[in-house]
Amino acid sequence: MFGTVAKMKFKPGSYDKMQDTMKEFERQDAAGFVFTAFYRSSSDPNEGWLVVGFEDEASYRANAEDPRTDKMAKQMQQLMTAPPEWHDGEIVSMRRAEDRATR
Repeated sequence: MFGTVAKMKFKPGSYDKMQDTMKEFERQDAAGFVFTAFYRSSSDPNEGWLVVGFEDEASYRANAEDPRTDKMAKQMQQLMTAPPEWHDGEIVSMRRAEDRATR
């Protein structure tokens, strides 16, 4: 798997709008999409980390180059105090609760 972690700092009062924008993205059903998670900071409610995973780097890159993704990214950046800090990479380990049932 391949994905990204993005640190984001939102303008005060923008969290709900960000959630709406994320739901729109999740409905796109991008090829190779595996998961997304958003962590909201417990010490700063305007800061969070987006984690996204795809089956492989090719599907991740194809999604990144999709005009719909670009549109969503521009909408999100309008809600932020600065551009997100991106960290792309290979997902080498992921454990899920439902995986325990299949052992």
